[in-house]
Amino acid sequence: MAPTNLNHHQLLRTQVYEYLREALHNGKIKPGMFISINQVVKELGMSRTPLRDALLQLQTEGFVTFLPQRGIRINTIDDSDLVDIYEMLGALDSRALLSVCGQLGPREVAKMKKINEQMLKAIHKKRFDRYFELNRDFHNVYLDLSTNKPLLNHVNILRQRLFEFGAKGDWLEKVPQLNYTEHLSMIDLLEAGHCREAADFMRDVHCAINW
Repeated sequence: MAPTNLNHHQLLRTQVYEYLREALHNGKIKPGMFISINQVVKELGMSRTPLRDALLQLQTEGFVTFLPQRGIRINTIDDSDLVDIYEMLGALDSRALLSVCGQLGPREVAKMKKINEQMLKAIHKKRFDRYFELNRDFHNVYLDLSTNKPLLNHVNILRQRLFEFGAKGDWLEKVPQLNYTEHLSMIDLLEAGHCREAADFMRDVHCAINW
């Protein structure tokens, strides 16, 4: 019974998350704005109790603040939040990379190279939605090899906060080209068999605020 109940709550969380993500993507809402709980109830066809449970889960994960008398506030990410989130992401991501070193071979490195070049093309064409998808795919080459589900879940939540709910104004000017260059350094280290150094680079350079 417990796993089924857990899956049900996760489905509700995902449903509300996707609704908010799509509204952000379409510009209907922005970080810092409030939206009506009644509006979400109406548009999702979800009763208030499961909606409240899903919102409380998203609040725990840092996406929103649920204020019963006012509505749902989409949380903003300030500079301090950005540093903290990247620090956590770097620690988890580098740990995952280190744990799968023995499974990373020429095929995986070649895949990372190909994705990174596709990222560069997306940057030049200013297709930033595609760029963020490819950035996720680049890191998923090694993350998908990990069997540590709790770790992967936390990594996914942090990435969602940064890339789906975070304001991207400064990022679009500074981060994409820098990511491409840093990915090349990671690829070189992995290709040379220096997996620990690649994990250190991931934690201390790639996930550091250096732009």
